Amino acid sequence: MLPDIIRIALRLILVVVLLFIMTPFQIFVISLRLPGSDKLPLLFHKAILKIIGVRVRVSGPLPAPGTLIVSNHVSWLDICIIGSVLPVNFVAKADISGWPILGFLAKLQKTLFIKRDRRSDTANQRNAMQDRLLDGSRLLLFPEGTTGDGTIVFPFKSSLFAAAEVPENDNPIPIQPLSLAFAELSGIPMSRRIRIKYAWIGDIGLLSNMLYILRSYSFTINLIFHEPTNLVEAGGRKKLAVSAHRQVQNGVANTTVGSIAIEATDADVASELKVAAKPLA
Repeated sequence: MLPDIIRIALRLILVVVLLFIMTPFQIFVISLRLPGSDKLPLLFHKAILKIIGVRVRVSGPLPAPGTLIVSNHVSWLDICIIGSVLPVNFVAKADISGWPILGFLAKLQKTLFIKRDRRSDTANQRNAMQDRLLDGSRLLLFPEGTTGDGTIVFPFKSSLFAAAEVPENDNPIPIQPLSLAFAELSGIPMSRRIRIKYAWIGDIGLLSNMLYILRSYSFTINLIFHEPTNLVEAGGRKKLAVSAHRQVQNGVANTTVGSIAIEATDADVASELKVAAKPLA
């Protein structure tokens, strides 16, 4: 059993080597507009999870091209977890584009950056998301607008579903809820006390959270893809936001506290647990 400091150092070295090997290839492919720019990030994320010792367990139907995927958000690691399963472009806050290293890597994965605090840009951002979806890209949106503790899923912001609105004569854009749950540590079900340590919330710094995950023993993540729907079937953005939130929360609850049916309404608020979360994406 390796000491924590050695485990962290070895994993960091492997991650840096991986970056130096794969980043030039991705830059080359994107610059020349060659096919494969969506496959390299997939391999990169799989390798990162292998280095850290993360196992991803997937259930449910995988999203088809052109699907808007809506998921709960726990940590920066969510990007690698979801990105290791299928080619996907993420929707993130514009601030992240300026982050050192992480912002650069996000751009290499064709992340769509939006300014949620500027209503004047809402139409342009909606159109940019629609263009990606209609072009066949899978877009991943975190409609909580922040990170949770891994057990409670915050209500979804219905305004973020505007990208799925298309003219009546066009086919509706599919929307697929996704539940992401930290399930097991070394094969043993995680307790809430352990699970919250993997979440990037409160006053926890990014570096501190990264080091905790790098020194962790192997753990398992459950990804539960629910049945796709669309705005027409759901009856509008607000109803869809409530319905998708209920499905995602139930998927997380089934992993973390057993099978519990949660009824969601427009006024749903995660009132039982008060946590300050990071506005990641």
